[in-house]
Amino acid sequence: MYTIKQAAARAGVTVPVLRAWERRYGIVEPNRTPSGYRLYDDVAIERVRTMRRLVDEGWQPSQAAMEVIEGGPAAVALEESAGPGAPAADGGGFDASDELVTSFVDAAARLDERAVGQVLDAMFARGSFEAVASSLLFPALVELGDAWAAGRVSVAGEHLASHAVLRRLGAALEATGHGRNGHGQVLVGLPPGSRHELGALAFAIAARRAGLPITYLGPDLPVHDWLGAASTARAAVIAVVTARDRTQAMRVVERLRDDRPGVVVALGGRGAREADGTLTLSSDLVSAVDQLAAAIDLG
Repeated sequence: MYTIKQAAARAGVTVPVLRAWERRYGIVEPNRTPSGYRLYDDVAIERVRTMRRLVDEGWQPSQAAMEVIEGGPAAVALEESAGPGAPAADGGGFDASDELVTSFVDAAARLDERAVGQVLDAMFARGSFEAVASSLLFPALVELGDAWAAGRVSVAGEHLASHAVLRRLGAALEATGHGRNGHGQVLVGLPPGSRHELGALAFAIAARRAGLPITYLGPDLPVHDWLGAASTARAAVIAVVTARDRTQAMRVVERLRDDRPGVVVALGGRGAREADGTLTLSSDLVSAVDQLAAAIDLG
């Protein structure tokens, strides 16, 4: 039997992802110690590993979970291809101090666009989008910002690396399909003046992969455009990246509350603060998607 940390490492996911898949999709039912700690056996770990591999192949998490629970042909084929005694996935590779983070910043400092792309390729080969974004990509971007502030990376290097990530995330969003037209969309965007969109874009990708009808509106969206888009929307997620974004974000919140009272309004991002009548999303990517899904009626 394994603790949740050990099970997540052996299955190749992060602990928050394992918790979310257990809670939301019911793919495993761990035993509990008298103290309430979760314990997972080899069968449970294999089910999580199989779901991870299906998600990595492009399955929506809800569909992948159903395939695993029902023992569908795709899940069976993956389990058979792994074979008995297959080596555990390297969950320990998801760490903010990973050498890939350092390599990403070093490549940016050298203005080496090819090397930046190679590092991103290596990152996204390490697991599901959600796990990589949370445990490798976001820490790499934080380190990039710190290196720029310290003068170790030039403005040009920071722009080169950020735009490489933006292109990669744009392609990932396209790969998830298209959002719902007309009524019921979930809008994701940034308030007026805010242009740091990588976190919002990553959230849009994860939410769409989880089956939410995401319409991504992008950065620097004027208040009147938020109101226009929200006329047929079910929810609006406003990304607040820095403290300077809060004033403009609250202008959007207030107008949405006044003019679109039926729309669920959520704030997310490291600059977000709790506000009356809004949902404040977790800093964890998977947990934030789960929060939003629970707050809206998808029926």
